[in-house]
Amino acid sequence: MDLVLFMERKALAFTLILAFMVSTVAGAKLVNWAKANPWMGTDWVEPKSATKPPILTAKAPEENSVHHSSNVTLSFNARLGESYSASYMRLMKVYYKTDWEQNETCVYNNEGVSIPYDPNAITYFAYTINLTGVPEGKRYITVHAVEWGAYIDDSFVHMFSINGSSSVSFTIDVSPSVSALSLVNMTYNSADVPLIFTVSEPVSQMSYSLDGKENVTVSGNTTLTGLANGDHNITLYAKDMTGNTGFSETIYFTVEAPFPATMVIAPVASVTVIGVGLVLYFKRRKR
Repeated sequence: MDLVLFMERKALAFTLILAFMVSTVAGAKLVNWAKANPWMGTDWVEPKSATKPPILTAKAPEENSVHHSSNVTLSFNARLGESYSASYMRLMKVYYKTDWEQNETCVYNNEGVSIPYDPNAITYFAYTINLTGVPEGKRYITVHAVEWGAYIDDSFVHMFSINGSSSVSFTIDVSPSVSALSLVNMTYNSADVPLIFTVSEPVSQMSYSLDGKENVTVSGNTTLTGLANGDHNITLYAKDMTGNTGFSETIYFTVEAPFPATMVIAPVASVTVIGVGLVLYFKRRKR
């Protein structure tokens, strides 16, 4: 009986060792398979209420700010929202849309990575850019971020995405640009010089200052008349409908107009007449 019991116990131990070896190999295969296929099944679901959308914080421009330039700095950051139920989250896409451009501008995109776990994924993103040529008026910029994540239920993965956005409004109010078309830095041989200029927007008032003197209001193109010979300078001004005043560069020019012929002949004729009178006077005295 002791021998039989011994043999039974030995057989049982061998069976347990064999089972352990088989389970170890199977476990290793399962681990290897899991590395290649980390999830046995996936689907897409709506995000749970405890999962919050991405948080977007705008640093510039400030809300309701006024800019007297068509160049505006856009600066913002995006980070993941909180979730007490998601096992994994990442930022998948960040972009912004302006009211004066037709298409959105994407600044970060990780949509091409389809596996649930991505070692290169990010949870925070900061971005700054100088926007040029922004049109005048009330303007809007909306920044968007797409958050991707997963809820793991045993070996099944429920994937989700959730969007977040933030908008800022501001005003572009640029002073009018004034450009002289007819006057350049040269010498004019006339005392009358045309003044032709353009402005970049509708204005409420136009004027010019000649040689640093008080501004002269004009309704449009005009002619500078009776200019004295010598050096001159002129600056043009324009005030838009909101009260912003723009001015041109100061233009320097010279006038060298010839004196009129009548101004030279008249004195000579007077001298001649006077001379004749003197001759007649002396002749009469001699008689």
